[in-house]
Amino acid sequence: MVNETDADWIQREKDRRRAEERLRIEREHHRRLHDVETLRRTATHPGSEGRDRPSPPTQRSAAPNPDSREEAPTGSRTPVPAQAASRPEETKETPPRPIGRRITSQSLQSFLALDPAERFDIQALNQLSVSPLLPEGEGDSELFALLAGRAEALMQRVKREVDDPLSASALLRELGLVWYRRSPDDPAWAEQMPNRWGGIFAESKISGGRLRPWLNLRLWSLHQSSIRQGRMRERVRRGLSRSRTADNAVSRTVTQQIQAEVAQALLDDLASRPRKADAPFPLIRLSELAVRRQVATVTDALATLFSASESGPFVLLHPNRYPDCEELQIRPPSGGTSGAALAFTLVALKTRRSGALPSALLDALGVAVSGGAQPAASGQGDPIDLDAIWQVKTLSETTWRAILDESRREKRRLDPPPRDYRSRAPYSTLRELLLRDAEVRKAFLAVKWRGRPAGLPLLTALLQKGMIAPEVSTDHEYIEAELGELSQGDPQYVPEGGIWKFPGWTVTREGTHAEGFRYRAVPDPAGPP
Repeated sequence: MVNETDADWIQREKDRRRAEERLRIEREHHRRLHDVETLRRTATHPGSEGRDRPSPPTQRSAAPNPDSREEAPTGSRTPVPAQAASRPEETKETPPRPIGRRITSQSLQSFLALDPAERFDIQALNQLSVSPLLPEGEGDSELFALLAGRAEALMQRVKREVDDPLSASALLRELGLVWYRRSPDDPAWAEQMPNRWGGIFAESKISGGRLRPWLNLRLWSLHQSSIRQGRMRERVRRGLSRSRTADNAVSRTVTQQIQAEVAQALLDDLASRPRKADAPFPLIRLSELAVRRQVATVTDALATLFSASESGPFVLLHPNRYPDCEELQIRPPSGGTSGAALAFTLVALKTRRSGALPSALLDALGVAVSGGAQPAASGQGDPIDLDAIWQVKTLSETTWRAILDESRREKRRLDPPPRDYRSRAPYSTLRELLLRDAEVRKAFLAVKWRGRPAGLPLLTALLQKGMIAPEVSTDHEYIEAELGELSQGDPQYVPEGGIWKFPGWTVTREGTHAEGFRYRAVPDPAGPP
């Protein structure tokens, strides 16, 4: 161009690029409108009223092929090519679906009947086999696009359900409730449930047996195959797209993978055998996973799933939420076990009773009733009701030892006493027993209650260890209240020098309030009275 300046050239280049961008946007807009209209015509839900109506005939017409053995009329079945006609056995096994006709495959109808919102059922989805779905859509690119979109949407919902700890724990409790209620009366439980529950959270592994892949990996395979056999623009769009939703639905962090393996191992154990009343349930696959992954890794995942401490036990079902069920606890193996001796166990605890105590239970607790009663022998009478120990007027030291031993054996914690605990005789008896017996202190620290009042557990830890530095700044008030009542009978009493003396012990306070108090306990040489 004659006498064209640099500014004119730059402006002309900008105008050309704007025109190309407007043309590209218009083409993309028309393409999206076409895709939406196509999905609206073809993606009618099988459960709707349009299910029984024939689909409108396709706009594409198939011209008869002179090389084929039979001429197909326009708008009917797609013509068979010459190379396919030479192999009648393959065409007979997987015939192409008539374009424009209603879907006849039951598995395909069941798959399309699911959606990520209202009609989502993870167990029904896990039972479907995705391999027969692809031959049904042969020759129909619109059906392949529908399969790819539905698989991608279901994958996102499955990932939210199984990778989020709260959703995963809720699903485990629901399936555990089904196992508790239905498995004892179902003779075909061990044959049906492994196929129904296998592969929901992660790959189901059976030593020397079958492997069932994770549900999202199966859906991902269906998604990829549908795109490869679908429209060319779908494949190009996937190659150029920056958001890989389907790929993100099958990717996991290390923590998510371990958590999923732990949840699936527990689910495989529940599906392998029905429940037997009054018998512990060994979790074999969870134990094998602990051998591979280490016990600490498995217990950390269980603590995250069931909102418990890493030492356990982990409560699967509780009567507070399910009144018709016993308390189900997953107990980790004891320390020092390894190999074949390492075992996680699911134990059912009897429902605790509350309210007034029957006379038989009072006899078991060793409480004096009419005519006097002696403490019941071990294994006789009703089991000790741990919810009612603070309601009893008197409780002997022998009964307290039995309660602590039983709670320690069952790995169950004591319930905290009521607000007026200082006036309760069982509390005074327990405290006097803790002052004298080191074995009782050791048992009490294993089953101590959580929360307030914290004075007696802190005092017991001080007497057992000899020195304690409370981690919480307000804990020194609880421990000094116990020391004041033991020395002067007044919880508000604090000596000037920070030295408390009571029968059998001398406790000294060290440090300052700013840096934190420390307490040191020294037994008297004469010993407790």
